[in-house]
Parts: sequence; structure tokens; C-alpha cells
Amino acid sequence: MLMPYFAACKSGTYVENMANTKTTLNIEKEGEKLTFHSEPDCTAPFVEFDCVFTPGAKGPGFHVHPKQTETFYVVSGKMIGRIKGQKDKVLGPGETFVVPPGVIHNFSNGSKDQPLETRITLEPALHFQWFMIEAAKVAIHEKSSRNDISLLPEMAYIMWQCRDEQRIGGMPVFVENMLIGTLAFIARITGKAKKIAPKIP
Repeated sequence: MLMPYFAACKSGTYVENMANTKTTLNIEKEGEKLTFHSEPDCTAPFVEFDCVFTPGAKGPGFHVHPKQTETFYVVSGKMIGRIKGQKDKVLGPGETFVVPPGVIHNFSNGSKDQPLETRITLEPALHFQWFMIEAAKVAIHEKSSRNDISLLPEMAYIMWQCRDEQRIGGMPVFVENMLIGTLAFIARITGKAKKIAPKIP
């Protein structure tokens, strides 16, 4: 067996080092690189990972973690942290941005010239690491972005597995459940869900 396992394509790379449980996902079409330093453990008190955005990277859309506190620590560069309904916060190296459970938020690189490096912690861990790794792997394998319309069924299937932990910011729950549930069903009947690793119990 190859160690580390390596997969690559024009849109990014996925490297899993089985010797030290380090997982790196480089989603080039989004300008985002994620590095987890431990194996997924949904029972852990927290999960921590490094996130690097290329200059000008927009980051994720508004979203919410109903059961987790998310803390951003800026290692280098300039980060813009957003909480819906509040003024944007601009943070530099050594500063932190804390988002309590249930708060709609997002973040991005505040510089068009310099990369942004952050260390992000979610407490408790739950299934966040599985969620992020599987979504990134699909985008990398398909040489695309997680926001690509053609990947909606796969992304919805992953979201549906974690619907009590990850939510779209600002969308009514019943609407999201109907939309994501339908797309997840399409992923199952078309076989697209088979490319996604089973959720860790």
C-alpha cells in the first residue's frame, strides 16, 4: 500500500499521510488549502485544522454550526470575519474571531496581494472533519469547486448526513430540509453518493 496515499488533478490535490494521520486538501479552484493533523473523531472535545486562502479568496458563504463554537486564529495575513447583522471585523496576525453556536457567519481573505493563514478550532468536533474532507475530495476528484452546480447532489448528500451540525445561513430549516433532502435522494438513486465515504459513527 502506498504511504502516503496521493491523488491529484488540475483543480487540486488530496494527500493523506497514513503514518502521522495528516490530511491535506488543496482546492485550487477555490484558492483554499486545508490541513488536518489528526484522524476524524466525532467524540473528541474539539477539531483543529489549518486553513490557507490565496490572495482575494472569498471563502465559504454564510453558514451556521448549531452545536459548535468556532474559533479563528490568524497566523498571517488579513482576515475579514462576518457575523450576519453585525459590522465586519478585520483581523491581523495574533488576533482571534470567535463564533458561538447558532450564529450565522463566514470569513474571507481581506487582502488581494497576500495569502491568509488561519488555525480554526471547532468545539466539540462532531462530524465536521468528515464533512470537510468528503466535500473537498469530491470537488478535487471532479476538477471543480464545491460551489459548482453540477456537484449539488453530492454536496447535498454530505450536508444531509450532517444536517443537525451544518446549516445554510439564513435559510428556513424546513426549506433547507426539503431542498437538501431532495438533492441527497437524487445522489443516492443516481449512484453519485457511492463516491462518498460512509459517515463516521
